[in-house]
Amino acid sequence: MGKNDDEDTGVKMAAPDGFDGPTNDRVCTDVLCSLLFIAMLVVMTGIGIHAIENGDYRIVLYPLDYDGNVCGTDAGDIDMTNFPYLYRVNYLGGGVCMKECPSFTIGYADEYTLVTYGGVYQVGGLADENGPLVIMPDYSDSPNVQTCTQENCYPNNNPAESFTSSGVNYGNGYAFYLTDTTSYLHRCFTSTEAYNVIENAVGESISDLGDAEDATSFISELYSDLYSARDYVLGFGFGVSVLSSYAYTYFLRIPGLLFLIIWSSLLASLGLIGFIGYYSFSVADNARDEDPQVYSDEEINGLRYFGIFMFVVAGLYFLILCFLRKRIQLSIGIVKQASRAVQAMPTLLIFPVVQTGGLLAFIVVWLIYAVCVASLGDIETNEFETNEVTVMVRSFSYDEDTQTMAWILIFCFFWTVEFISAVGSIVIARAIASWYFTRDKGTIGTGTVVQSIRQSMWYHMGTAAFGSLVIAIIQTIRAIVAYIQKKIEEVDSENAFVKCIACCFQCCFACLEKCMRFINKHAYIQTAIFSTNFCISAKNGFFLILRNFGRIGAISLVSEVVVVIGKIFIAAVTGAIAYVLMDNYIADEVESIIGPTVVVMLLTYIVATLFFSIFSMAVDTVLQCFIADEEMFDGDDCYAEGSLKEWIDDNGS
Repeated sequence: MGKNDDEDTGVKMAAPDGFDGPTNDRVCTDVLCSLLFIAMLVVMTGIGIHAIENGDYRIVLYPLDYDGNVCGTDAGDIDMTNFPYLYRVNYLGGGVCMKECPSFTIGYADEYTLVTYGGVYQVGGLADENGPLVIMPDYSDSPNVQTCTQENCYPNNNPAESFTSSGVNYGNGYAFYLTDTTSYLHRCFTSTEAYNVIENAVGESISDLGDAEDATSFISELYSDLYSARDYVLGFGFGVSVLSSYAYTYFLRIPGLLFLIIWSSLLASLGLIGFIGYYSFSVADNARDEDPQVYSDEEINGLRYFGIFMFVVAGLYFLILCFLRKRIQLSIGIVKQASRAVQAMPTLLIFPVVQTGGLLAFIVVWLIYAVCVASLGDIETNEFETNEVTVMVRSFSYDEDTQTMAWILIFCFFWTVEFISAVGSIVIARAIASWYFTRDKGTIGTGTVVQSIRQSMWYHMGTAAFGSLVIAIIQTIRAIVAYIQKKIEEVDSENAFVKCIACCFQCCFACLEKCMRFINKHAYIQTAIFSTNFCISAKNGFFLILRNFGRIGAISLVSEVVVVIGKIFIAAVTGAIAYVLMDNYIADEVESIIGPTVVVMLLTYIVATLFFSIFSMAVDTVLQCFIADEEMFDGDDCYAEGSLKEWIDDNGS
């Protein structure tokens, strides 16, 4: 592959006059898309300013009570400024505002005191007079007020009858028992222990109402443990993880290590597939020999057929490995060169941090706009009837203009996030290509990275905007399809045909998005090397892939193995070291070191993902540079080194 010109795969690459690496004689590419991106940001800002001026973020961030009042604000019929907390009365979401969340001993619950839509109701002589203090607003003037009497909430002063009464209504009513709570985000959450007390008192399960609160005690303990172990969590999660990622790429250069990692992983996968086939046959044979026979003949034959299928898969997998063995060896050489390139420019590791900072800054602004747009909705009343008892709960509804603004914000979010990622890809590709096409590698360093950032952001923002626009359009279409699917299911949840059609659409667009991401990546590399616009770069990159699909497939396989093993290895090693140190030094200061260790591993995995996004782009860039080198130059004129140079010498150009 890649030796001859072909009408179907395009003409192989020819070196421009005086080519000596990525050109410095650059031109601005896809300027129109740059202007469109700027226009999009202007539109987004306009929507945000309109929403800030006409909305009230408190309506979204603060909880809404059953009567349409926003707790902690004066945005409603009743001034709730002094009552910022919501106590949930039913699992439908209805609740009442309170000055403070009821707080007493852990697991406290008074089954003879009810919090209702109209105030607090207590059973005389039985309620705990020393229970937590409850201060609520006066709901008596509300047209939707619902209050308790002995008849509708506590017949015969019996807790079991109370739970089935029209007031409590199995947790679907307008009253519920007073319990000890913990406040999160201005909501009062009841502990699992308190729900257990209520369940024992009424003799019924109230898991529907308690499921949302089951994790509150765990969250509280986790917060406390993370605070106590914050130095270890931050130190290992961000500091040690970066050093581990950097060390991993260095170890890949050790002779024989990468070969061992790749081939052991591939052969282990082959062995696993074969073992599954063998195990299926063994289970089927044992099942057939049982007396009496437990499994039917159809089930036994199904296992045997599955075993045959797995043997066929193993055979095909083995043949593919044999067919790609030389390309896998080439891929190993390319991965080694990519690790050398990253090692030569350690400042590349800083750029994803800058990217992440820019992304977080955008997300903060976008969230402010989105929250304010969400606050433009109108509060409406929803009535739920259960066991012939009607309960009112308030929610938001939005007019067509507000929904349009929301969809525009969603599109802006997709485009900007993808744009930031695309700029990073071009910067990395430009730096790695400069390293590859430089004969004296000692001249490569921080200056190369700085030049790559300057040229990419000055000349190729339009190309990044073009590629990210394509992905954003696909993502927006997928979001719209998902929204339509949800609305249809709300009307007719049993319509299997509609679900099937929606899933097919989602699958098709997901595949399209994957393909476009792949094409975009190679287009960005072409732009970084030759300063061509997106369409030309995408075309050249596409035909390059066609001419070298075997190599592309092999390098994708090898790089994926390296990346997956690297992420797991770095997260596991960092987590293990953090666990040992925390166990030795702060075990007595925390409830459990498991929580902080898991968080360390999650942070490490995220950092490793950012690091390997650089590594993955470096591998693809080195591959394209190698193919271009192979097609454009002969013999000693080529830039390849080491095993890549040997490949060209052995296979010709």
